[in-house]
Amino acid sequence: MLFFLIVAIVTMIISASRRTDIPAFYSQWFIDCIQEGRCTVTNPFNPTQSKEVSLLPSDVDAIVFWTRYPAPLLKHLDRLHNAGYHYIFLYTITGYPEWLEPNSIKLSHAIKTFKDVSTLLGPQKVIWRYDPIVFSQDLHFDFHLQNFEAIARQLYGYTQRVIISIMEPYYKVQRRLAAFKEYDVILNPLNTFKQESLLTFFSSLYSIASCYAMQIKSCCSNLSRYSIPNGACIDAQLIQSIVHTDKIFAKDSHQRKDCLCAKSVDIGTYNTCKFGCVYCYANR
Repeated sequence: MLFFLIVAIVTMIISASRRTDIPAFYSQWFIDCIQEGRCTVTNPFNPTQSKEVSLLPSDVDAIVFWTRYPAPLLKHLDRLHNAGYHYIFLYTITGYPEWLEPNSIKLSHAIKTFKDVSTLLGPQKVIWRYDPIVFSQDLHFDFHLQNFEAIARQLYGYTQRVIISIMEPYYKVQRRLAAFKEYDVILNPLNTFKQESLLTFFSSLYSIASCYAMQIKSCCSNLSRYSIPNGACIDAQLIQSIVHTDKIFAKDSHQRKDCLCAKSVDIGTYNTCKFGCVYCYANR
């Protein structure tokens, strides 16, 4: 089997990771890589190719952690801070039922851990993701409004922004959902519900977020016509403010068309997240 190594590419922003939950399941691996100053990432589209990514503080502008449960990483944050790394957390909390998120952390524990991270880092560096929004027989408009408000109320003062999106009906997701036909999941809600109902729903989400001092933005779902501005998970302006730099971070051209994220290097591996969420695009 052929193996190609591209040595020591200089990184800008490290994404850890869209492909798996590194803080929840692979925090020790990550810290070992930090100790070595590098990690090796396999090409997800060609497993015979890999590249070496520098994780030296001088090469990393910021680290963006994507997670549902960062507790295993918290004991290492002092080490990252003392070494000069800048980082933020994109923290997903949805409060969905077990059939959709079979291995998710208990909601109350997830919220407590969110508060713990925010207390350590400050509310600017911990972003809540209510993502993706899934509509089904039991996940209707009223459920989401009540659920969103209940979580937002508990996170009040612990974050300054929330990111939402609509579930993307990838083929692999549809295949998994076929086992849950009794829940009648709606694959294309923006084309299914009446426009007036959608406007009322998203306007209500906007009002709830505002009530709890949170900016609300959408990720890739293009909800601006429903009063939700488009935003970025890996937000260049936010990272500029955290790093205290005027460096320009280019838009990531390798993401979906409506994605506004800054360019990053993802160090995760697909098909390794153990949460097993039915709607996940990162697992087969």
